[in-house]
Amino acid sequence: MDIGDVKGIYEINTDQETQLYTRLLRQQTLGDIVSWLNYYPHYQRHGFGLWAIENIESNKLAGLCGLRVRKDLDGQIDISYRMHKDFRIKGIASAAVKTCVEWGFESLKLNQILAQVHVDNALSIHILAKNRFTSTGSDGIWLDLAIKNPSKG
Repeated sequence: MDIGDVKGIYEINTDQETQLYTRLLRQQTLGDIVSWLNYYPHYQRHGFGLWAIENIESNKLAGLCGLRVRKDLDGQIDISYRMHKDFRIKGIASAAVKTCVEWGFESLKLNQILAQVHVDNALSIHILAKNRFTSTGSDGIWLDLAIKNPSKG
């Protein structure tokens, strides 16, 4: 992600459906997003984070996807993704999740990758199931899913 993605991130973060199914998004104004991008410490701390998904034909930000260390989950690795409304239901999110999972297992040598999804977000649950994530529990609002590294048994 870079400063050229500010408008696209703003459009994603302020979309009603994104807000309905996403935990608190702190970047609600263009200025917030600029500050977040200038600071985004995840790469410096861990060497990885969210990646921009760019549509080659339109040169527009299609979404964000990547792996994150979740402090609230005892440092476990979680996959996060959000798509611009113009690029939903096109297979892009599923391909991005697949790429990030493969990268996490091959490059980071992870044992498993977690995902948390709102229980009513059928599209996201489908994307994760398509990528072999299975349910590990629910608190009634968030469904916990995980995929284990097949090479680590």
